[in-house]
Amino acid sequence: MTHRADSRPWLRTVLGITALVVFFAVMLVVIAALAFSVKVSGSSMEPTLSTGDRLLVDPFGKGEVHRFDIIESTLGDREIPVVKRVIGLPGDRIKVRADQDPPVVLVRPAGGDATYVVDNPTWAGRVGAKVAGCCTDDGTSLPAGRSPAWVTVPDGSYWVVGDNWGGSDDSRTFGFVRDDQVRARIVFRLQPVGEVGRLPDRARLVPGKE
Repeated sequence: MTHRADSRPWLRTVLGITALVVFFAVMLVVIAALAFSVKVSGSSMEPTLSTGDRLLVDPFGKGEVHRFDIIESTLGDREIPVVKRVIGLPGDRIKVRADQDPPVVLVRPAGGDATYVVDNPTWAGRVGAKVAGCCTDDGTSLPAGRSPAWVTVPDGSYWVVGDNWGGSDDSRTFGFVRDDQVRARIVFRLQPVGEVGRLPDRARLVPGKE
């Protein structure tokens, strides 16, 4: 009996220390998630992302941006960060025909002459007010009445568009996104709880013609 009584304080101490370690580990994970996350506000990336979604970002991977990555960046002279999808990489040629629903985005990847069409299923049925053809020299949409034209994405820049094609202010409004405007790549959804996981990405290039 004496041996059992003596062992209980030791056991309680071990359990207490273990509980503290677990608590601090969980807190570190929570703090890290909040420090390296961004909360979505607005509808420009619907249906992929919705207002209130919290996303895990990778600030160390912003130098490794690939086509169709979702990035957090600023646009033009605005300091407010936004979340958009990368369509055009440095050296790519971009052209947008607005005579269809959804508009047709043509890409000629850097270093080649082959023409591809961007197949992004989220664009279908989301044609709102922002449907003008593209592009001017700075990557923005063309004035009404002008025919679509090819533009080359400058070195160290990207051409980005929201998944909600007709309701997104993106490169068509503010022009190319420079390297130094890219804050992070989006790699994971943290909230809502029922949608935790990697973000869906069905966008792709398919062979096409002008």
